[in-house]
Amino acid sequence: MKTSFENFNDDIKAVKESDNLWKGNLSDRWSIGKTPNGGYSMAFAAKAISNSLTHKDPLAISANYLERVDFGETYIKVVPVHITKSLSTARAELIQDKKIKVIFTATFTDFSKSNGLDLSVRKAPDFEPYENCILQPYKEGFNPLLEKNLEKKYCNDSLWWKKNNEDNKASLNLYMSWPEKEAADLYTLILFLDATTPPIFNKLGSVGWVPTISLTSHIRGIPVPGPLKVSAKTEFVTKGFMEEDREIWDSKGNLVGQSKQMAKLRLKK
Repeated sequence: MKTSFENFNDDIKAVKESDNLWKGNLSDRWSIGKTPNGGYSMAFAAKAISNSLTHKDPLAISANYLERVDFGETYIKVVPVHITKSLSTARAELIQDKKIKVIFTATFTDFSKSNGLDLSVRKAPDFEPYENCILQPYKEGFNPLLEKNLEKKYCNDSLWWKKNNEDNKASLNLYMSWPEKEAADLYTLILFLDATTPPIFNKLGSVGWVPTISLTSHIRGIPVPGPLKVSAKTEFVTKGFMEEDREIWDSKGNLVGQSKQMAKLRLKK
């Protein structure tokens, strides 16, 4: 039986149909309700974009989600825009049933050749030890199927399924990894940057559906092996629209990923 990481790698593959047109299938293994997770569909597109560009490592990807994405046959149409010595930039479209469902802009690089200045004015967040954190239980029909294929260990201030009250912050701190502990790669980061529970749930409980409108992910480097520290927060909800900010730090305290998304909070009736 394949591991979750192996399944993920299979599920982001696409075959070349023609120049810069790729065909694959979005799997329900990475679903939120009846639609693929936004980070998964972004990773799927990023793999096709990488195959179309000179530089292979995702650096910055932005997505605008126009319509609900479905499982099954999916095309990625890539339009290379600009290439320099260190960067390749492209536009791309995720197409299903001849409809454009998501529009991407992306810049790729080669991290093995990056040798610029390193400077950090803030250290990794101070989480409680991994062994003291709580594995989120998987409950059929309550948790998205995505949760079955990831390991999430939440800090005790972030047990959103237990402690829902207005005194909580709309934030989450947790460790994320593959269940079989394979080292995270760059495409894992793209998935994980949109794979926590919405942080608003830690304050309000599981109050509804949170579809993504736009998502931008920055990949800062290849993580070293070990559980990743992930922090997520929402600070403002305005007319039902809200932001979600996430950071991922590796086990040596390196910032390896950041994301910001705009989402709609659709409350249960």
